[in-house]
Amino acid sequence: MRIDVDEPDARERFWEGMRDVAYAAARYQDQALYQAIVKIGRAALAQGIELVSSGGLFLQCPVCDALPGQRCINMAGHPLHEQTCHPERVELAAKALSGEAPLPPPLH
Repeated sequence: MRIDVDEPDARERFWEGMRDVAYAAARYQDQALYQAIVKIGRAALAQGIELVSSGGLFLQCPVCDALPGQRCINMAGHPLHEQTCHPERVELAAKALSGEAPLPPPLH
């Protein structure tokens, strides 16, 4: 199978696949799948693919240390309310997308 990385919806398919792996990891509480997200992310970066999604889900959370692809957890002083990610994680993603901040571990 040959994949054309220049096809118009390649970026959307990549993120769709990453979300699928994240949903499976959450459903089965499979740490190996979360680690697979990191491996896929590193490979994507090596190929020049922009890895940061606007929501921050695929970056490690600076508040609760949720793994890339893992939802954040409530922390004292950092409630989630109805959000999937802490605001700090979303802000970090925005800064990484704009180039204001480097990618955090484990992706850097």
